[in-house]
Parts: sequence; structure tokens; C-alpha cells
Amino acid sequence: MLRIVMITIAVTCTLFPFLVNAAAGWSGRAEVTGIYTLNESTALIKLSTFSNPNSCQINSSGDVRINPSVDKNWMSMFLAAYISGKPVDVYVSAACTGVWTGTSYATVGHVRLL
Repeated sequence: MLRIVMITIAVTCTLFPFLVNAAAGWSGRAEVTGIYTLNESTALIKLSTFSNPNSCQINSSGDVRINPSVDKNWMSMFLAAYISGKPVDVYVSAACTGVWTGTSYATVGHVRLL
């Protein structure tokens, strides 16, 4: 029993710093520089600047991930911003979503067209 308790404490102490570091927050004012649609349920949005508050494993394909089938209003806003050159501010939740091995992208919570 003591061994199980010690293992539980060790695992908790190891994982807790990673959970605490996950943070939600605004991306900051940025232009949409690219939209990469993988399929009907995954699109990656590339921003000119991105603070990456969750330290997601982003790459040149994008910074944030949305589901265009569900998040139609956000997809429309990103397209409008891309076409018009207007900046956006994206609020990301405290989560990263994987797409390919070794990558993860910020999960969108809100989008403001500025």
C-alpha cells in the first residue's frame, strides 16, 4: 500500500508542473498569413505573430487549429481577415491539439476581428 501511495505522489509531482504551465490567453494582434485546410474537420491558421501561451509544438503549417465544420463563424472570420488584411486577436484555451506526430496546435476559444 505504501508503495502505491509513493508512486501516486511521484507521478503527481512529475505531472503537476506541466499542468500548471498550460495557460489560456490571447494571441495578441496579428494578421492571418495562411490557412491550411487538411480536411472537413481540421484547418490550421498561421498568424504573423503568435505568443503560444501553451507552448504547443507548432510549425510553419499553422499556430492554431479549428474544426471548419463546427466552427463556421471562426472560419469565416479568419477568411475575411486573410482577404482584407485586417488583424485578429485569438483567445486560445489551455490545451494543444495534435495533428501529426510531433506537432500540436493551440485550441481556439474566441476570435476577434480588429
